[in-house]
Amino acid sequence: GREWDLAAEIQRSILPAPRPEPFPLVGVNLPARGVSGDFYDWLERSDGSIAFCVADVSGKGMNAAILMAKTASLFRCIARDGHPPGALLGRLNDEILETVTGGMFVTMAAGVLDASHERVRLANAGHPPALFRDRHGGYREIPSGGPPLGIAPLAETGGDPPEVELSLAGGSLYLFTDGLTESPAGGGGPLGS
Repeated sequence: GREWDLAAEIQRSILPAPRPEPFPLVGVNLPARGVSGDFYDWLERSDGSIAFCVADVSGKGMNAAILMAKTASLFRCIARDGHPPGALLGRLNDEILETVTGGMFVTMAAGVLDASHERVRLANAGHPPALFRDRHGGYREIPSGGPPLGIAPLAETGGDPPEVELSLAGGSLYLFTDGLTESPAGGGGPLGS
């Protein structure tokens, strides 16, 4: 109905426009039903680094779309201030807690790619683990470090989510939402099953 159309339009308006190579980040969003709570974003900072995130807002419909829009806007505002990813997620948590209702929450992986595109600092708040693929084709899981955003004040959860620093050295970092792992594979089951 009209609510779903509006929610889908909000989602489309949030996602960044694709950038041609050699820009080092690529994003894909293919909602199964026209709208999802998933989004990603990135922005170039004044020091040449790139802040980025992948997130999943709990719930469906207009409430989720509104929380997604708010979270995306907050990310852009806070990331521009130069915070490292753990502190960025901590600030986001504080802001989301002020208005989130009905048990909604946001999982998010956020990172900063340095200006040389060789190192990444990553923090994760309840989001599926990232995957690092080294230049030799080996994969390593980068686990989540903190609870989702909007659940509890940081003082109750041990502070800002911890950060992991990775040397890319010709490798690639993959961030995704549970929409990927729960999507039907060729055999009808979830991917990875």
